[in-house]
Amino acid sequence: MVTKLRAKPGGDDITVTIGDFADVGVQGRYRLIAVVFNTLWALLTQEEQVRCVRNVADHLTEDGTFVTEMFVPDPARFDRDQRVQVRNIESRRVVLEASQHDAGNQRVSSQLIALQDGGGISMFPVELRYIWPSELDLMAELAGLRLRERWGGWKHEPFQPTGLCISVFEMARA
Repeated sequence: MVTKLRAKPGGDDITVTIGDFADVGVQGRYRLIAVVFNTLWALLTQEEQVRCVRNVADHLTEDGTFVTEMFVPDPARFDRDQRVQVRNIESRRVVLEASQHDAGNQRVSSQLIALQDGGGISMFPVELRYIWPSELDLMAELAGLRLRERWGGWKHEPFQPTGLCISVFEMARA
């Protein structure tokens, strides 16, 4: 990803820090920190997710904003804590998703399985720990942040208990 960034115009001008994003040691304070596309879910324990949100708060300016994007979890997608579905069908290729749900730990383990004509099989594992919006709010509160706005999409659509969840946090005032 860094190589692709560097290949773009101005990509060499962007500072990149590589590390565990739960507590990566970046320097400075920022007016905006965004963690989008369910990325918080890639941290597989609640403790790692809490550390990440705390790290964000530690690097925000007083007038800074923390923005997250994720889907509202939908455990009803699973039948007996599992799911198999077709993701894509092409003339010579099909992609399947096989998932298991661990409700007690809010974890989903999946494999994307690509079957190619001629016997080619590729597998792509996905592990995540989903977060409920109320849980994210508590993580933010523990880090000294407060919810300013929540939308159901990037065009400020009203938030619904299903679908996309865009949360905007700011520093809590004492």
